[in-house]
Amino acid sequence: MDVGRRSNAEIERELGAVAYFIRKRRKDRGFTQEQLAKSSGVGLAFLKRLESGDENLHLAKVLQVLRHLNADLIPKEYQ
Repeated sequence: MDVGRRSNAEIERELGAVAYFIRKRRKDRGFTQEQLAKSSGVGLAFLKRLESGDENLHLAKVLQVLRHLNADLIPKEYQ
């Protein structure tokens, strides 16, 4: 498997897609940011940074929020 080096722009696009997905899923389920942060076990500041596409976040916490929204982050080759 050739893992090419991605540009910063590509990485930012992917982070933006994750941020958009989480924000949309949260709103679709009727959660406020405060409710989702509390119920998924992360801080409100973390969730706000996650939804804004911050690139310096703890991956385990990102996965924790995704799991709470019944979503996973799985590489395409494993789907």
